[in-house]
Amino acid sequence: MIDVRRLPSPGDGIAERIVEAVRERTALEPVAGVVLGSGLSTAVDTVRASSDGEEVEIAYADLPGFPPPTVAGHAGRLWIGSVGDRALAIFQGRVHFYEGHGMALASITSRLSAELGARAMVLTAATGALDPDIEAGTLVVLRDHLNLMGENPLHGWRFPDGSPAFVDVSQVYDPDLSDLALASARAHLDGTDRQGRVRNGVYVALPGPSYETPAETRMLRQLGATVVGMSMVPEAVAARALRSCCTRSTEATAPAASGWPRGPLSWTYWKPL
Repeated sequence: MIDVRRLPSPGDGIAERIVEAVRERTALEPVAGVVLGSGLSTAVDTVRASSDGEEVEIAYADLPGFPPPTVAGHAGRLWIGSVGDRALAIFQGRVHFYEGHGMALASITSRLSAELGARAMVLTAATGALDPDIEAGTLVVLRDHLNLMGENPLHGWRFPDGSPAFVDVSQVYDPDLSDLALASARAHLDGTDRQGRVRNGVYVALPGPSYETPAETRMLRQLGATVVGMSMVPEAVAARALRSCCTRSTEATAPAASGWPRGPLSWTYWKPL
C-alpha cells in the first residue's frame, strides 16, 4: 500500500479530518473510489444489492469539511461496502469548481479515496457531445482531456519536502482499466436499443456554470475534444498525483451548443437518459 504521506497534497488537512470521521463508522479499506455524476446517484443501488458484508452510508453534511452538493442529481452521500472480498467507496455526487469551491475541494473525492486506501478511481459524469456523430445516450470512455478550467488542479500542492507537485500527466487514464471499461460497456449494451453506442473520446473541462457558446463549441471541436463538461479533471489529476489508477466514462446526454435544435440550453437536457 502506498503511503500517501509521502505524496503531494494541498496541505489543508481536510481529507485527513474526513478520514477520521469515516473511521469512526467503518474500518473497511476500499480498493477503488467511484464518483457518480449528475443524475447517476441511484446507480449505487445496483452495487448495494450485490453487497454481501459490512456497509455504511454517510451524508456529506456529516463529514467535516465535505461540502454538501447544491446541484440537482447529486445525492451527497458516501457509501462504503463490501462486494465479494473487496470494498468500494462510492460517492453519490461531487464537489464542483463552479459552485465556488477551490480546486482542492473539487478533487476531495480522489483525495479521500486515497486516504482510505483506494488505489483506483472510476469517474463518471453527464456531458455534452461536441462530435456530431455522438448520439444522445452514448457512453464515452475517456482516454485524455483538455483542462480549460483556468486553473491547474495541483495549484498550491506540495510534496512533504516543500517542493511543488511536478506530476507527469501524460497518461492520466490507465489504458488497461479503460480497455476493460470499454469492453464491459459494449458487452452490457449488446442486444439492447443502445447497442453500439460506446466509444472512446477526449473530454474538455470548462469552469462553468454557463454553457459554451456556438463559437466556443466549434473551437473545442477543432482542439480535438469529443465531449464537454465542467468536472472530473480536478479529480483525475489529483488521482494521478496520488498514484491511483484512473478511468473515466461519461454519458453524452445532449449535443453541445453548435447546431442546438431545441431552444435554450438547460440543465434538464444533461440528465442521463
